[in-house]
Amino acid sequence: MHPTLQLLLCSYFCMATQLALAEHAIIPIKLIDKLILIEGTVEDQTGYFILDLGASDIILNSRYYKGRLEKPAEAFGINGTVSAVEKTWASANFGGVQWKRYLTHILSLKHLEKAKGVKILGLVGGKFFRHCQLLIDLSKMEIEIVRGTTNGTYDLLGDQFSEPDAIIPFKYKGGMPWIEVRIASTSFKFGLDTASEFSLMDTKWLPLVEDLLFNRRQVITRGISAQTKSVLRGKLAQLEIGSLACYPMSTLFTNMSIINRNLAGAKLDGLLGFDLLRQFKVLVNYDHKDIMIWRHKLAKSYPLILTQVKQKDVLRIK
Repeated sequence: MHPTLQLLLCSYFCMATQLALAEHAIIPIKLIDKLILIEGTVEDQTGYFILDLGASDIILNSRYYKGRLEKPAEAFGINGTVSAVEKTWASANFGGVQWKRYLTHILSLKHLEKAKGVKILGLVGGKFFRHCQLLIDLSKMEIEIVRGTTNGTYDLLGDQFSEPDAIIPFKYKGGMPWIEVRIASTSFKFGLDTASEFSLMDTKWLPLVEDLLFNRRQVITRGISAQTKSVLRGKLAQLEIGSLACYPMSTLFTNMSIINRNLAGAKLDGLLGFDLLRQFKVLVNYDHKDIMIWRHKLAKSYPLILTQVKQKDVLRIK
């Protein structure tokens, strides 16, 4: 039995005591296209924030928050960098779980608001959830947060507990968890980026996986910067996580050098985005450095192999 699973089962029987000592929140998810928004309060403003485990910290929208430019700084995404980032100390509350005096970064997100047609106060990044357990469940359209447990094991599912389909250790790239995946029996390092509407893979690997790519077309991408870029997108088949075969994932092929150059840690080959979350319920246990996944019932009948004939994507999370 996997050692993490042994600890998990032991903790299940003393869960009530653990949760009494922990801060626990269940927060509804609002989907805008493929972006996950959660409601929270930072300083005196309440509204929606993008759940972005690919970012390190909290990033606030300069339209609603002001800070100080103590020294030149940059934020960056797959399409480029944004200069002159301001900083400020702020308190935050998500579902009753509170963070006091947290250092936040401030930059313009008006291009995201314009593209999505919704007010966005900011992004909530991975380091924000250090010492937490974070469960993302699109089948229930909610996330759960537990902070303050002492044994680093799973305390979220209660009487709905079931053994995970896979348990994968992760490491950090900056504040972003990354795991090893396999594509056609070759190992790659992929980060978990919950704000990525598509999976990403470095263009240098395109010749290796070209025969596994279906429904190809050129698309325009936009990230944290306002810059846009035309990239190749397709359904990438034969990706495996742990012992699990995944259905073909919508994947963009782009240069990963900006991310790899600016974040400490191993060089990543790609990112897992929204398609992972609509196929699996995902638990990120930051204290234990494990990611646990359960396949959604809706995804169990989805075809693992597509043909070169263009097919409509029928897997939908409502």
